[in-house]
Amino acid sequence: MCKKIASLLMAFTLFVTCLAGATISYASDNDCFNNDSETVLINGIEYKYEETFENGEEITHIINLKYGTEDVLYYDKEKNIVFLNEEPFAYVENLLTEVVSTPEYEITPFAVTTGWKYHDTSYKKITWKAGAAASAVAAAISAVIPGTSAKAVIAKMGIAVLNSIANSCVGGKVKCVEYTQVLLDGKVQCRYDWTFITPKGKSYGPYTSYKL
Repeated sequence: MCKKIASLLMAFTLFVTCLAGATISYASDNDCFNNDSETVLINGIEYKYEETFENGEEITHIINLKYGTEDVLYYDKEKNIVFLNEEPFAYVENLLTEVVSTPEYEITPFAVTTGWKYHDTSYKKITWKAGAAASAVAAAISAVIPGTSAKAVIAKMGIAVLNSIANSCVGGKVKCVEYTQVLLDGKVQCRYDWTFITPKGKSYGPYTSYKL
C-alpha cells in the first residue's frame, strides 16, 4: 500500500514538473518577442519598436534611430483600418472564420497535460499602400494576429522576406489557427499558428505566437 502511494506521489510530482516546464517555455516565447521596446536592423537602419497602450488600445511606435523620425501605427478594429501617422495605411477585410473538427487540427500535448484544444481558423486580407516600407508592413501584418508584435513578425519572417513582400505586392492574406489550453493557475493560454499568403499564392509560415 505504501509503495502504491509513493508511486502515485511520484507520478503527480512528474506531472506538475512537466506542466510547469511547458508553461515556462510558452511564457519565455512571449517575453522574447513582446517586450515593451526592441531595436531591429532593417536595410542598414536601426528601428526601435515600442508597444504602448492608450485608452485601452495598442499603439506601435516605429522610431528611425538614424534620422530621429517616428511613425505611429494603430489598428482600428471597428473600421478595419490600419492607421499610420493618423492616415489610412492599410485596409483589413475579414474573409472567413471557421471551426473545423478534423484530426489535422489536433495538437499532441507538449507534456502530461490536457493539451491544446482547437478553437477556430480565420482568414484576413490586408491591402496596404504601394511603396510601403518593410518596417510598416511588418507592423500591419502583426496588427491582425493576436499576441504578436511587429518585432515578432520581423524575427519570424525575416527582413529579406518582408522586403520582398513590400517590393512585390500591396497586401496578402493572413491565415490564423487558434488553439487554447487551461494552465494550472486557471488562466487560459492561446496559441496562434499563422501564415502569410501573397496574392500569387506563395505562403510564408506557419509561425507560432502565444498569448495569456
